[in-house]
Amino acid sequence: MEISEPQPQQSKLIELSQLPVNPLIFWGVVTVGLVVAVVLILSATGVVVGANWLLLVPVGAYLLIIGFFISYLSKIYRERNRLMVERIRDEQIKIDEFKKLNQDLENYAKQLFDKDFELTLANKRLQSLEQAKSKFVSVTTHQLRTPLSAIKWTFHMLIGENLGKITAEQRNFLQKGYDSTQRIIMIINDLLNVDYIEADKTDYNFLPINLTELVDGIVFEFTNQVESKKIKLIFVKPSNPLPEVAADPVKIGMMLENLIDNAVKYTPDGGRVTISLSDARINSARSSVEVAIADTGIGILPAEKDKIFHRFFRGSNAIQSKPDGSGLGLFIAQDIVEKHGGEIWFESKAGEGTIFHFTLPIFNAETPPK
Repeated sequence: MEISEPQPQQSKLIELSQLPVNPLIFWGVVTVGLVVAVVLILSATGVVVGANWLLLVPVGAYLLIIGFFISYLSKIYRERNRLMVERIRDEQIKIDEFKKLNQDLENYAKQLFDKDFELTLANKRLQSLEQAKSKFVSVTTHQLRTPLSAIKWTFHMLIGENLGKITAEQRNFLQKGYDSTQRIIMIINDLLNVDYIEADKTDYNFLPINLTELVDGIVFEFTNQVESKKIKLIFVKPSNPLPEVAADPVKIGMMLENLIDNAVKYTPDGGRVTISLSDARINSARSSVEVAIADTGIGILPAEKDKIFHRFFRGSNAIQSKPDGSGLGLFIAQDIVEKHGGEIWFESKAGEGTIFHFTLPIFNAETPPK
């Protein structure tokens, strides 16, 4: 904010107000001078002065009246100037105050700018730490989940005496180990869910992935689980090699684990889960590979199909079968697939089973997933 300096006219008024000359005295001197001048002029022209003194009386009186009038106007003018000077001084004081305020505001603005810059840097550091934290949580929990699942189903097989008879005391200790492992797995699942919900597409690391090898490795992780329930887990590999897909292996792996885990969990003992890859869409406008995960489980009720991908939603028959669950698995699966530029859908009949389909785009170094 700029403050204007006092105008030259204002300074002139201040100087005039301080002059010591009395206008009445000044005009009296002028009047006497004029009278003397007139007398001298008349004398110089040879006019008889004595007879014309009477003419000088009204002239002098007129000049005196004019002098008094001018003096009165001068007094008024000086009073006006005095008031103006006082007002100018008051304004000058305000101007000085505004200058000081303006300087203070500039200092505060600079301090705010410095603080804003510091906060921006701190925010960038926090974002960097948050990304590092998310990556650590994602990788660590993903790596913990697989061996813990194997331990859990090993406990399950031991408790079910699939590996031989056990005593009541052994069963009690094994059950405690199974329950503790299950609690840890639930904590890890919660951490994974939070991490994937918060993840932005910029957090994805798209790489050329051999989907057949990725699925084959994940299917192997469920060996103990399907054996304990006597479920047939079948992976139908394509007859011809598939092109690589553009995917984040950690996130796609987590999503596949979740879909297969749901299929095994909600399929009764002696059922069947089939994973298949299809190249039917490779030559389409949006070249992609299709993955299908079919089960012979409880299926999805017709009235609940529209809600199946909603956050925190679980089917009523799923809740009856397995009370524990967050309802985030399919919501996250849809989010991951869509951020890969793919699609996900399902077919289901209640009591007969469900088939989940999703697609992943073929890897193209020049055009990453949108």
